[in-house]
Amino acid sequence: MLPMPTFIMPGHESGGDTTTYADWVEASVLFSGERVSKADVRDYFYEENTFRRETTDEMVDNIWCELDHRKRLFRKTFPVVLNGQRIERRMDWAQCPAYSFCLLVSYSKSNREWMRRACHDYQEQGILFEHVTADALREALNTWEVDRLGWCSDDPKKLCSHIDKICTLLGEIKGIEEPRTADNDGGVDVLCYRAFPDRRGDYPVFFVQCSTGADWIDKRGQNTLNMWTNWINFRAPRLLSRVFAVPFSLCDEAFRQTQMRVDGLILDRIRLFSSIRPEDKWLSAGTRQRIISWLNEKLNSLDGASEAS
Repeated sequence: MLPMPTFIMPGHESGGDTTTYADWVEASVLFSGERVSKADVRDYFYEENTFRRETTDEMVDNIWCELDHRKRLFRKTFPVVLNGQRIERRMDWAQCPAYSFCLLVSYSKSNREWMRRACHDYQEQGILFEHVTADALREALNTWEVDRLGWCSDDPKKLCSHIDKICTLLGEIKGIEEPRTADNDGGVDVLCYRAFPDRRGDYPVFFVQCSTGADWIDKRGQNTLNMWTNWINFRAPRLLSRVFAVPFSLCDEAFRQTQMRVDGLILDRIRLFSSIRPEDKWLSAGTRQRIISWLNEKLNSLDGASEAS
């Protein structure tokens, strides 16, 4: 199995230990190809003295319940399968690279030692997740237009250029306020809107913010819609909605806390990968190859993991 989590993922301190350890078990099976049993997990907990003996069995049962819950939600696209007391891989991780990428990012948040050893390129990680989110939205909302806008080194457009582009796409005009340099991407990485053939504007719009770092907790409260309504003179601002996307599987308490802070739609890993179609039907070829390269590089530094077969 992969190295055990050394701490609970940020944002999951209250009730999220099951989610953190379920990610560990799922990642161990997916990235190593090993079969893992309840007894294996129980032995790991005993050896590391992770829980009191009287609560270890309960935690193992909770992990299996969480994985069974994921299996029922994802159905045939879930990359692992539960057979009673055992869990094994249904497919190689390279057959579901976007999901595997999000799972590994989640696992990394509970293993600081490996994160340091892997020399994570957080900028590339963020870019990849923006592409995954954009492709997932195209799959889920196939009559909507989706455009990745994230400001980063491989797409060095200034925020003013984004504003001009959005005005053109949505049929709106610029507002009286100008963005500051410190505003970076304005908290919008992906634009998603439902256009109509008449092209007269007045579209429902999603401003999507993506976050993969430990600071996702703070970003939840960064509602930047007020800034955008100053930069762009939206004629119907009530049609604007905020979307907050993360690669993590949020436990119920973390989801509830995020709901209260985001004041918009939340897309965690469970929702992003809710399509009944496999990834090769909706993930772009370029994004797929970039993710596989990224994963192979990271897995080389992770004990117990294997490259794509």
